[in-house]
Amino acid sequence: MTFRLAVESTPSVAAFYRPGLQALSKHDAQRIHCANSRRLTGSVNVDVALRAAQPHAKRWDYGIGLRRGNGEVAVWVEVHPASSTSIAVMLDKLRWLKNWLQTQAPALHKLTQDDFYWLSTGAPIAITANSKHAKRLASVGLRGPLRVLALK
Repeated sequence: MTFRLAVESTPSVAAFYRPGLQALSKHDAQRIHCANSRRLTGSVNVDVALRAAQPHAKRWDYGIGLRRGNGEVAVWVEVHPASSTSIAVMLDKLRWLKNWLQTQAPALHKLTQDDFYWLSTGAPIAITANSKHAKRLASVGLRGPLRVLALK
């Protein structure tokens, strides 16, 4: 299944599919690089799509379709400040996303491997690569925080 079909088969986000990185804000899209942009098959702004239905949830920001090998995968990107106090929020957001994928977005869940990324905003990144915070993030499969995401 393609990323586009997976998004369009998920009622809560179906109307929010966009080609390439068009679902992302311009600023966020500029920080995501892919050597071959034709591998970017589409995107969805999950946060905007679910804002009205789940106003108090710790919603994830974006899903991105990426050609990998002979198929497509879903890559998940959250844009959030990277302070040590952000760890709990990011863990809540990741937990929310994984639950939403399993219960509300089975087609997108099937395209999801372990591509969960935290793209940092604002002030310098306060989480160092070998810190206990970085290890905690890695233990749940969250990569980052990153200034720029290079998709491969």
